[in-house]
Amino acid sequence: MKKLILAAMLAALPAAAQAGPPPARPKLIVAISVDQFSAELFARYRPTYRKGLRTLWRGIAYPVGYQSHGGTETCPGHSVILTGRYPAGTGIVANAWYDAAGNDTYCVSVPGQSDPKARGPQNMRVTTLGDWIKTAEPGARTFAVSAKDRAAITMAGKHADGVYWWEDGTGFTTSPSAGPATPAVTGPAGAFNAALFAQWRAAPPTLWPRPSKRCAALQKPYVFGEMPITGRVPPEMAAGATDGADFLQSRHFQDIVRVSPTMDGLTADFAIDLIRRERLGHGPATDVLAVSFSGTDYVGHRLGNGGAEMCVQQEAVDRAIGRLLKAVRAQRVPVMVMLTADHGGTDAAERQHDHDGQAARVDRTAFAKRLDADLRQQLGIDFDPFLGNDPEQLYIDPRADKALEARIRAAAIAWLRQQPEVREVHDSGEIAATVIAPGTPPDRLTNLQRLKLSYDSERSPDIVAVFAERSSFGIPRKTGDYVAGHGSVWNHDRQVPILFWWPGVKRQDRAAPAQVVDIAPTLAAIAGIAPPVPVDGQCLDLGGNCPK
Repeated sequence: MKKLILAAMLAALPAAAQAGPPPARPKLIVAISVDQFSAELFARYRPTYRKGLRTLWRGIAYPVGYQSHGGTETCPGHSVILTGRYPAGTGIVANAWYDAAGNDTYCVSVPGQSDPKARGPQNMRVTTLGDWIKTAEPGARTFAVSAKDRAAITMAGKHADGVYWWEDGTGFTTSPSAGPATPAVTGPAGAFNAALFAQWRAAPPTLWPRPSKRCAALQKPYVFGEMPITGRVPPEMAAGATDGADFLQSRHFQDIVRVSPTMDGLTADFAIDLIRRERLGHGPATDVLAVSFSGTDYVGHRLGNGGAEMCVQQEAVDRAIGRLLKAVRAQRVPVMVMLTADHGGTDAAERQHDHDGQAARVDRTAFAKRLDADLRQQLGIDFDPFLGNDPEQLYIDPRADKALEARIRAAAIAWLRQQPEVREVHDSGEIAATVIAPGTPPDRLTNLQRLKLSYDSERSPDIVAVFAERSSFGIPRKTGDYVAGHGSVWNHDRQVPILFWWPGVKRQDRAAPAQVVDIAPTLAAIAGIAPPVPVDGQCLDLGGNCPK
């Protein structure tokens, strides 16, 4: 049914004129990611956008593009956007993974660094578009900004001139491991933060704007897991946000800033400040600015994507992108803008079930504990066979020797295949041996092939369990718990819009299933360079930009 609705919406759009050629050698490339911006969400709200997103979808639009891999999380998805490589190539297979010694590794942590706040691209095995242009063109610059460190860092690459992300209680910050942390880089961020906090102390911010009539019509109470929500805007988590003299430093306030439309507005403000301060687009070569808006992901996780809260968030991110585009156009230089997403998502299972009658909630922790307990008894071992409590990505505890590891693997696969919540189970050896014929379209990939595009022999799990489509994990019990998510091999997590826009472009919708790995080689061609390293994607013809 969802596919039929999406197809009908696309078919109802008016025919587009032939797009004009993109600018030759733009002076500024702006790469935008909207975190958890599924093709479904884009189709649902596309007719309602009035600002930045309306401008962008009136360029060359692939309404249903693909993050072709199976590990649809923030860090892997962002690592794909400007590298042209699947996670199997970038090495960023998840937001976090276990190494051979059983250590939990965050995707942008810095190996061997004693500072727990150190963040950088050291775990990435590849370079990005910004790195390529900087190598080809002396004087080229690359900057990135996001609420999330892992989004900014993986889009910025190895040799960025400035990488910024939001840190609760501090504001926008950086790390010497991510790029320069000189006064020229950190000073402006400090000035931005100081002015912002002074403004907030003078007039505490309204984190959620008043819902429009369209959004107010979606207000409805639900019980997600064991947690009731009013479904009204502002949501219950905002109560008391500005109480007390030290509200800016309170954990409650820091948390709810992220989970509100305010976060994307702050990201846009900082990016605009960066454009003006650095005079991006006015240097001797092509500059790259990567901006990742995280608000849709935060709201989607905490409140689902089917209610009034997401409606308000979509209006807010539309306005934020509109202000960013206004600042870009004010530079009066040749510019290319691209927008996509790191992954999609689904609504909370309870509300989603009202639409499809199938979505279900899985108690992640209870499921993992049951698996560990049953295998401990079956195999006669005195430790839990798997690290952590993720029943989808299973890493065998390194305390098991080779013989025991094989027994754990076989017993776990047999056990998982008996569970009604599980649809497929794949061993790492099976995933590694999977063959994908060259040129296989992303919409024709099997689930096993999708997992292969996320596979790294040193970082991927020993076993992957594919749960039923639209599953929501965890049992929300209190305000702040996740109610919905992503991370599966299913299309609702893989399908994302891919939009290209430049001044003077003629609107064109394309039904071909482009991939996010196609973005980097396409932008490289527009910048007049060839990727200096192998890429998995291909150049998309936007009007004569691709090499013959």
